[in-house]
Amino acid sequence: NNCSNFDNKRWEVPLLIKCESNNLFFFPFESSIWRAMFYIDQAISLNVLEDEAMAFQTGFGLSKFHLICSKLDNSKLENSIKNFHNTKYYIDQYNMTLKDYKYSKLDNDLEKRTNYLVTRLSSHIDYVRFLLKSLNKCRIDKKIIHGDPKLNNFLFDVKFKYVVSLIDLDTVSSGFLLTDLADCIRSICNLAGEDPIIKENVFFDINICKYFLEGYFSKNKEKIHSSFNFLPEFIYLIIFELTIRFLTDFLQSNRYFKINYETQNLFRAEVQYRLLSSFIPQISNLSNVLHEIGIFPSSTFVSDVQKFV
Repeated sequence: NNCSNFDNKRWEVPLLIKCESNNLFFFPFESSIWRAMFYIDQAISLNVLEDEAMAFQTGFGLSKFHLICSKLDNSKLENSIKNFHNTKYYIDQYNMTLKDYKYSKLDNDLEKRTNYLVTRLSSHIDYVRFLLKSLNKCRIDKKIIHGDPKLNNFLFDVKFKYVVSLIDLDTVSSGFLLTDLADCIRSICNLAGEDPIIKENVFFDINICKYFLEGYFSKNKEKIHSSFNFLPEFIYLIIFELTIRFLTDFLQSNRYFKINYETQNLFRAEVQYRLLSSFIPQISNLSNVLHEIGIFPSSTFVSDVQKFV
């Protein structure tokens, strides 16, 4: 077990149960595909972290997951979702949707809210395209990643509150470790949650980010390599990416993300944009946190991105 280098705490891998009737791991029923998994006992999932110690444990848990997967051959892994985390593709989809969009469908308030986001995002798009080209030249190695390590995909031990599993493995794919780190940070550092009661409560909590990073890098310090210098860029890109995905889905009448009410994806886009606007002024603080760990981000990015505040 690769986890033995880490600690002696339990770690559970979500296991599928084979179907007796067809000897497969799925069961077709009424035009749907069903599967069963072993229940992971004495564990809870959360939508918002309880404290800083759990931020540390989330980082530690993601690091453990990456270590377990590091011995696997990522070239044998098919990506289950086409264009997943392909920011350029999401921008293209957004632009195509916007080009044909009829604002007459919206009432005054919704039109104002949508226009506000469209205007604000337009100032980011050219820079994001430039940033993606720059990062492509850096040749960052691909590894096996979870793909969607948001907080509620972590299971915590009920009693001791350490991570015992990372679930929802449909998105496991070949990608950048930085994508996982950035997406997890995006999720846990918004203590108001992705669907807060009041969007004005949303901000990027740099303190939670610090504890998460300390947890992630608390073991195997030798795994810190130069690609981690690009973590601030990846956090910026992932929050931007999710903002644009939620907004596109709203403009496309909510085809992808599940919703409880018609304008939820617009609200989610506004929440992510608030998080982005809160993150940007704190990038220099994040750089200081990373310096303490032994990671040295680009000062050019820090100064360039401030223009979008």
